[in-house]
Amino acid sequence: MNEREVLIVTNKGDQTKDIFAYTIEEDKVCVRFKNSERTYEYATQKIKVLTAPTALDASTQNVYYEGIPLRNVQEVLDFGELHKVFFKNQQTQIYDSSLVSIESKNTNSSPIVGLMNYWEDIAQNIKTDEEQEGLLKKQFANMNDVPKDSVLAMYMNKSSITQSEPTTTPVIFPFSFNLSQKQALEQAFVSKVSIIEGPPGTGKTQTILNILANLTVVQCKTVAVVSGNNAAVQNVKDKLHKNGYGFLVASLGNKKNKQAFFENLPQHDVADWQSEIPEEELIRTISELSERLNRLLEIANRKAKHDQKIAAYRLEQKHFHVHHDEQNFEEMQRLFYRRQTPETIIAFLADENLMENRAFRLLQHAKLFFKYGFVDFSKLKKNRLDLITSFQKKYYYSKIAALEKQSNDMKLELEKESFQTLIKKHEFYSATLFKHRLHQKYQDKAAYRGNQQNYKKNISEFVTHFPILLSTTHSLRSCIPEQFLFDYVIVDEASQVDLLTGALAMSCCKQIIIVGDTKQLPQIVDENIQKHLKVTHVEEGYDYFRHSLLSSMLTIYGENIPKVILKEHYRCHPQIIGFCNSQYYDNKLIPFTPQAESDVPIKLHYTAAGNHMQRVTIKGKKGSFNHREIDVVKEEILKELQLQDISNEDIGFTTPYRLQVTEATDKLEEDIEIDTVHKYQGREKPVMIMSTVLDQTRSGKIGKNFVENSCLVNVAVSRAQKQFILVTDHKLFRNSRKDIGNLIRYIEYQTLHEHVIQSELISVFDLLYSEYSKRLNYLHSRIGNQSKYKSENIMWRVMTDIVSEERYKGVYFNMQIYLKDIFRETDGLSDREKKYIQNKASFDFVVYDGINKQPLLAIEVDGFASHRNNPDQMERDRLKTRICEEKKFPLLRLPTTGSNEIEKVRGALDRVLDMDG
Repeated sequence: MNEREVLIVTNKGDQTKDIFAYTIEEDKVCVRFKNSERTYEYATQKIKVLTAPTALDASTQNVYYEGIPLRNVQEVLDFGELHKVFFKNQQTQIYDSSLVSIESKNTNSSPIVGLMNYWEDIAQNIKTDEEQEGLLKKQFANMNDVPKDSVLAMYMNKSSITQSEPTTTPVIFPFSFNLSQKQALEQAFVSKVSIIEGPPGTGKTQTILNILANLTVVQCKTVAVVSGNNAAVQNVKDKLHKNGYGFLVASLGNKKNKQAFFENLPQHDVADWQSEIPEEELIRTISELSERLNRLLEIANRKAKHDQKIAAYRLEQKHFHVHHDEQNFEEMQRLFYRRQTPETIIAFLADENLMENRAFRLLQHAKLFFKYGFVDFSKLKKNRLDLITSFQKKYYYSKIAALEKQSNDMKLELEKESFQTLIKKHEFYSATLFKHRLHQKYQDKAAYRGNQQNYKKNISEFVTHFPILLSTTHSLRSCIPEQFLFDYVIVDEASQVDLLTGALAMSCCKQIIIVGDTKQLPQIVDENIQKHLKVTHVEEGYDYFRHSLLSSMLTIYGENIPKVILKEHYRCHPQIIGFCNSQYYDNKLIPFTPQAESDVPIKLHYTAAGNHMQRVTIKGKKGSFNHREIDVVKEEILKELQLQDISNEDIGFTTPYRLQVTEATDKLEEDIEIDTVHKYQGREKPVMIMSTVLDQTRSGKIGKNFVENSCLVNVAVSRAQKQFILVTDHKLFRNSRKDIGNLIRYIEYQTLHEHVIQSELISVFDLLYSEYSKRLNYLHSRIGNQSKYKSENIMWRVMTDIVSEERYKGVYFNMQIYLKDIFRETDGLSDREKKYIQNKASFDFVVYDGINKQPLLAIEVDGFASHRNNPDQMERDRLKTRICEEKKFPLLRLPTTGSNEIEKVRGALDRVLDMDG
């Protein structure tokens, strides 16, 4: 019987290949199968016999099933209500004709066809290890269709991301949790696609473990955990084994891993895991604890943020003390008959700043008296600037005291509610319920009897034993039978998963959880293969050479994709992660790591003047190294660390250059872990040393863009738990406005580095002035009759818009900044210029470096009436200009009678930021 002439379908699917003969009677169909003498009878309603098909020419037509193209089609037979498709790999598949569409290959093909061809083209050309290379080619060649319920089908069609109703089953956290991890779990359970952004040290693995516990045991789902490399999934496996849950896991992937797994199948022993507490009581207790913890977790996060704010004020206070002599606070307090708070001090400074119009002087005095209780106006007149400095200093003490009280109040509330005890109870009851459910499932379950050769044939039984499958992304599809879909796939380190293997993983699941961080290093792809591709154009979001799986999803779906960022940070000292937090994460991270006043978490070591980088140009050994930086590490840094009783095992050395790793390995002690930044991703050390290698030669300057890659610097810094040490050229990065330059300025500011302290331009007191400036702007906005304030309000709005541009990320501005707070030293100035500074002279606006709080540019708004028609003001303007010239401090004047102010401000900012350099 020819299967191209007849189609026979039973409840077990297409039987045509196995049928020897059949007869159709009135109420039944009699069938004889090959290799069997027995005749089977089927009721006519349980068997379908179709004949006389129409053959379609697969060479000239594309075949689609529910909008997804079928690939490798050899022949298509149209049996009316059903289509039978023959594929080139000898497989066949039956499709409902109402869901099949045919189009000529001469028409504009669906973008999905081009996308599939693009991926297969890359798979044919990609150069990796032999096993993976052959595997990728084979998998794409054999991918006949994309399951319509798979994530890949949704992704290729750019279909909307569907949401389901929240589960009524309890959410457990046997591996503990925090607020954002809880939010990530809740989102992942209801969305077909969800993204968990995991910055360094925020507990990505812990989150994955809690997801696995809920999906596999509470919700009885099947889950695959994959990544671009074995190290990431091994971490998950190790944590599960450590806690006694290793028997849930099938570590498959490549042939070697499969063989090792089946040769030593995990065995379960859950005899002691039955709970003495009734399951209903466990669920109720977990629910009650969750309710109580929701509010307390928010308080804990708020307290951690508060503590970081206190640390920022204390650091800024230290800079202020360096700049100003101690003031007599008791004498200052006698100037008021009422006690002042931080808020009233700021308000007083702002109101006092407006006391310029003599006609309203008496009214202003009355306001200061009644509003603030200020009494000694003679002292204010005689020594105004010293008093203002005293107020500023008092502000720090008052503000820090107020913040510490608020932090202590939150601490007492957490202690009163037994926060830490409740967290441990929640973990205990979650683990108890988890183990109890495992006991119910596995206590009477016989050991798995399958093997490497037959497990795919009965995959349903296999996954009841091992509901968690571990693999790399490129091997997952080879671990399961055709058309099988996991309920979930979790992709870890998704920023390093390329689109080729990511597509394979997406073809294997109904829902996907993508865990990664776009601020860390992306996947490495071989761009040289582009010239060999036949398909060269795809939509930007699907570009293999520009996107990882994570960035592709974010590009295609934008704000429509469900996303949670893990905010609570537990790895690095707050000053270490503080750089990454401000530079890369918009200060969204909440450090929970402890810190002490005596800590020295970040250091900067410059090499001596001179060009020390060497470049090897021999073919096959090309690269750059810098022995001087290695010598600094060996002779200075390591000896200092030894004096601190830090063992070599706790020290890591990293660099962007492979040859520097080779040279450092030869020169440094063996037990120091030495590797490139790319290889260090996913690892950590108590102490990390980073060598930048480059110097001021032409080759060194060319290499700056590579070394100052944001993802690379972020990874390097965030590997350090307790101390990060930067070793670099004495000058190359000093004025860079990019990542290493920003890191240098951050370290200098955080450590009150000597040359910061000695600089002509001192650290600015941003926390004080940010509140002061906001208050001034508010007051100015209420004064409607003075054109000066109108123009400054306009410029405030202009500056706000400009510094919000991505180009100027990392700078900010404040208004009405006293010259005495910009220029520490007055050497070189005339007596008249010194007197002018001491007479409450101020800039309208000052732009600052957001990293080290250094002033970069002053802006003056010169109103026509108050300047050109005011000789005294014009003289003050000349004094201010001469002071800036003497101190080499950039000043931009914007007359209100001029034009093109926005471009002038941008031009001035570009010059001070060396945008063109």
